[in-house]
Amino acid sequence: MNNHFNPSRFALLFRKHTVEHYKTYLMSLGVLLGAMFLIIGAASYMASRPMSATEQSVFFMFFMIGAGMVFSSTVFAQLGDKKKAIAFLTLPASQFEKYLVGWLYSFPIYLLLFIPSFYLIVYLLLSIDPRVGPEPDMINILTSEPALHILLTFYALFNALMLVGSAYFNKNHFIKTTFAGFLGILLLYNLNKQAVQAMLGRDFTAVNPFSAAFFMEDDKRFEVGVYEGNEMLMVTLLVVLALVSWVVAYFKIKEKQV
Repeated sequence: MNNHFNPSRFALLFRKHTVEHYKTYLMSLGVLLGAMFLIIGAASYMASRPMSATEQSVFFMFFMIGAGMVFSSTVFAQLGDKKKAIAFLTLPASQFEKYLVGWLYSFPIYLLLFIPSFYLIVYLLLSIDPRVGPEPDMINILTSEPALHILLTFYALFNALMLVGSAYFNKNHFIKTTFAGFLGILLLYNLNKQAVQAMLGRDFTAVNPFSAAFFMEDDKRFEVGVYEGNEMLMVTLLVVLALVSWVVAYFKIKEKQV
């Protein structure tokens, strides 16, 4: 029997996890549906016109990443409780299989449930809005801005970082991981700004490694660093960071074997 992955053993583990947690997951999905209905509905009601596809895309991004981060931060939260951690770590399955179950629920399964749920809420809200015509303007995530692959890339990175925090911290996983993320962003911003200024010898405003650097001269604004392919570079680097973070989360769980 393979010590890292066995299909039959993994199927039993996945089934066990589903049976034990499906009620909690369904309740969480119900809370998410209610929150989306109330928040998007309130925004639509207070608006002077029907909700546009662009506005829908903003809510889509906010709820997909926000709710996904909260959920991902709880995937391995039991490792912070000694009794639950012992039960988790001594379960007769490999650490990779346990990690894979958590990853599947927090990434592909979450997305497969979130996307139709969001469409359901938007459809219901547009259906009860008397200002909407017979052909409502609904978001198309395949053609909307930002593009779906950009959103999925960002979610992959946030999911990976939250899994690391879920495995690393013992309590308050979401808060501590988010705080560490903000510190990392501030550090990245300052390091990037210092690097750009050192290379070009002038005071720039450099937001991140993917943005242009701006400077003023003779009351004119100049940009340095914008080029074709910038988006592909950003996506590639984010994917690499997500993959590295997923690996880090796995090894963090693996080192907690008892």
